[in-house]
Amino acid sequence: MPDKLHFRFPTSNNQAGWSEDFRQKVENYSDQARFDPELVEFWTGWIARSSNGMGASFNLHRFWKTYGPQRTRELFGAASTYISTRRSNNAPYIEEFAEFLCDTPSFSFDDSESTGRAVREFMHYHLTKLHESDQSITTMIRDWRLFAKILDDHLLGHAWASPIPAVPSPPAPARRGVGTSIKKTKDGHLVKTCLLTPVPLHLTDSEALELLFRDIQAEADAVVAWARHEVAEARLRVAARKQLAQTGEVNTVGAPCLPTGLRHRTSRECPEALAHAAATFEARGFDHLSTGEEPRLLYPSPLNVTSWELGIPSANVLLAYAIVLVHNHPEITPGFIEGFELLDGDGKQIGFIEDDSGWHLKSFKRRRGAELAEQDVLLNEETTQLVKDLIEATRPLRQWLEKTNQPERGLLFVSAASVGTRPRCRRVEGYLSSNVDWVASRFVPFVRSENQQGRLLWLQDAEAARNLARRITVRRIRSQQGVLVFLKTGSAEEMAKALGHRTWDPELLDHYLPRPIQEFFQERWVRLFQTGLICEALVDSPFLLNASPFDTMEELDSFLENHALKRIPAHLEDPTQVGGKHVEQAQDKVAFGIEIGILTLLMSLEAAVRLSIKEPCGRAIRWARISEKLVAHLETQNEQPEFRRIVMDARRNVDPSLVERFIYG
Repeated sequence: MPDKLHFRFPTSNNQAGWSEDFRQKVENYSDQARFDPELVEFWTGWIARSSNGMGASFNLHRFWKTYGPQRTRELFGAASTYISTRRSNNAPYIEEFAEFLCDTPSFSFDDSESTGRAVREFMHYHLTKLHESDQSITTMIRDWRLFAKILDDHLLGHAWASPIPAVPSPPAPARRGVGTSIKKTKDGHLVKTCLLTPVPLHLTDSEALELLFRDIQAEADAVVAWARHEVAEARLRVAARKQLAQTGEVNTVGAPCLPTGLRHRTSRECPEALAHAAATFEARGFDHLSTGEEPRLLYPSPLNVTSWELGIPSANVLLAYAIVLVHNHPEITPGFIEGFELLDGDGKQIGFIEDDSGWHLKSFKRRRGAELAEQDVLLNEETTQLVKDLIEATRPLRQWLEKTNQPERGLLFVSAASVGTRPRCRRVEGYLSSNVDWVASRFVPFVRSENQQGRLLWLQDAEAARNLARRITVRRIRSQQGVLVFLKTGSAEEMAKALGHRTWDPELLDHYLPRPIQEFFQERWVRLFQTGLICEALVDSPFLLNASPFDTMEELDSFLENHALKRIPAHLEDPTQVGGKHVEQAQDKVAFGIEIGILTLLMSLEAAVRLSIKEPCGRAIRWARISEKLVAHLETQNEQPEFRRIVMDARRNVDPSLVERFIYG
């Protein structure tokens, strides 16, 4: 019979279970071992950190083998120095340049002509390669200019020879709002992509109506409703963890080969497994990352599922928090969120404070410059509770970051992929394609929840859900909210104010909406209600709607265009330029030809849209809004009581069922 298997070395990193004899041998080895510092450096790798702790890893192993450790340190040192002074961890083209030099056997670090020739050849080679992969020229120029700055400021002329000729630096393209964020779709159409909803550069009037009065609002509403659902669910998971922890047992790794019941407590077959996991996390948090204990021995597998059940905030969940925050306060930018410091270096809460007016978020918008950088956002009831929930959810993560003296320890938006990975600050705007499936899959249970209305059922379609999910970014949500302010107010100044801009830039709107859409809006909506109304009442039958031959919304829209609105006066035919100043003249009026039959039709459309069970088409929404404002205006005309009488007569004949079949298309 063979001897019983005996392990000479412990099978756990938990030093509490090590024998005293083995512990002594480890200490003796550590005292006597001699490590090659260059090999340690090589296998440790090259990681640079930005001023707010964001890491950037560089693969320079081949460069090290080709040119040696000193040249590698010089190249990495240039990138690291550049990153350390900035909040972004972006140092483009460093790895690609290193690989290119490895394939350039004639390169000399100490010869100016050699460095100059290598940089220019690399520029032609690499940018041509990127262009063939359809990367935008604007992005390539932006990244090359950053790369050139790293070389000029920290490498060439310092550790390596000054290049002859100098490093090429193409001029930055003028960022005009008209030409930014333009992409071509699979079917060959050009669209503007800075909003959640892609905006075609060219479309018909009916398509513009659908886009402006339905699609932009509907998609924004859907994403924000989903994000609110995720935030509420996250709050429940944190509360459930605290409740379960009171009934569970804290899991600890004991000595090897001794029965502890740990395997059963961390098994999914154990009914109390989650309660034990909750008790463990409440008592220990992420301490196992410091002690070397294997998290898979302390928590049920898979770890990411257990982490979700315990309410540990992942980057995906933080995206939902950010969306709700920006929806309520579009002046908040992604940079504001990523760099938001809840605590100062002494652990004092500085970013979330209360005064007589309520709770505030205070951070910095550095693009404004030093004097105007501080940004103060007064929260409402929803976002105040959201921030409090987020503080509680991320507290265990910050506690570990504080214990280990990590640079992210004071930030609010910290996350962990699972209980087995270190907490970190991730860019909420760095929306990866791998998240698309997760978000799309979360749409389905959200839509099926009891409190959702039928108008969101379209998200149950897998392709529609993925199409929307792949477009979600915090920046686009913010832009969408700004455009919605413009659509509701017709004022670019109000839009700029909502986005937190200190001054109004006439080109701001160009960045979000193509000019044809703006002109359509100006001509068909803003002018109707910013220049005033003159209502002319004509006597006619109130039974026009009942006897009408309309079969489609298109026919109804055409009839109203020709009969409800009188032709705009000649002096208004030349539209005011979008973004320009317009001085209202006394004669600048838009005339409505109003009779009882037409008013009955408009009010019936308004009622049908208000009572709709799914999202109406844009043309129906447009006429409903016209009716709402027109009727309100007529009812205030005390000097002309016949207007109020016409409204009363029309209201008696309103019947939304007669137009219900038209409003959806």
